[in-house]
Amino acid sequence: MNAPQVASVAYQGEAGAYSDEAAQVVRPGARTLGFESFALTFRSLLDRKVDAAVLPVENSLAGIVQEVNDLLWDNRLLTVVGEHVHPVRHCLLGHGEPVRRAISHPQALAQCRRWLAENNVEAVPFMDTAGAARQVAESHVTGLGAIASKSAAKRYGLEIIAEGIQDDPSNRTRFLVIERGIPTRPEAAAPNCKASLAFVAAHRPGSLVAALQAFSQRGVNLTRLDSRPLRDRPFEYLFYVDFEIGDPEAAGEALTDLEAQANELRFFGAYPAAPTPAG
Repeated sequence: MNAPQVASVAYQGEAGAYSDEAAQVVRPGARTLGFESFALTFRSLLDRKVDAAVLPVENSLAGIVQEVNDLLWDNRLLTVVGEHVHPVRHCLLGHGEPVRRAISHPQALAQCRRWLAENNVEAVPFMDTAGAARQVAESHVTGLGAIASKSAAKRYGLEIIAEGIQDDPSNRTRFLVIERGIPTRPEAAAPNCKASLAFVAAHRPGSLVAALQAFSQRGVNLTRLDSRPLRDRPFEYLFYVDFEIGDPEAAGEALTDLEAQANELRFFGAYPAAPTPAG
């Protein structure tokens, strides 16, 4: 994805995390800054401490990252300007000796369950992958390793004992690039872009079907549809939608139609679609 250079990019996690890797790919040469939580990452952008943020919205194995999606809905001064699909290549890192216990984020451990069992390595949950690598580097506990990225190994001076140990080699995470500003409407976007939004359907029979027909009747292809219960509103749902902009005019008409129907709608922006990495 060709993107303008920016001075600083926020991500959630520690240096060497997959989010840090993604941020460096999306904004080459920019200064990357890690934050402890997704909420603090969003706040850093709103407070103008950074120029952009790169945040995960879904993983091909684990599904959507709901907190990020909810924060997008809550923060209306931000817009999505791009996406990046990042391959997840888990490595076992250590000091060189055989590893008997591996620490990492629970999701990373789950994604390497088969390899860990076959190699008699005990899985021990930790707060995140890069933090696990830093802990192993600082502790020097014999037989302790971490599951993290190659960049984490380089940053913390650890040896890569085994590479590509995830059970599914197709594992990848989709990140959105978020900036301050007004979203680009579909009708103003270039062909073959994508767009993202969320909406609350009108509270009447057939409202969701009518909302989806706003797209299908104009030949606009949906690439994602997820639902989320609304806080403090029992049995009402927020729907997250991604769609392709093959014909900008038709996509714009679909959005206008949906805006007229929905009780609430937040359009996050139109942006260049990311190529899916090979392998």
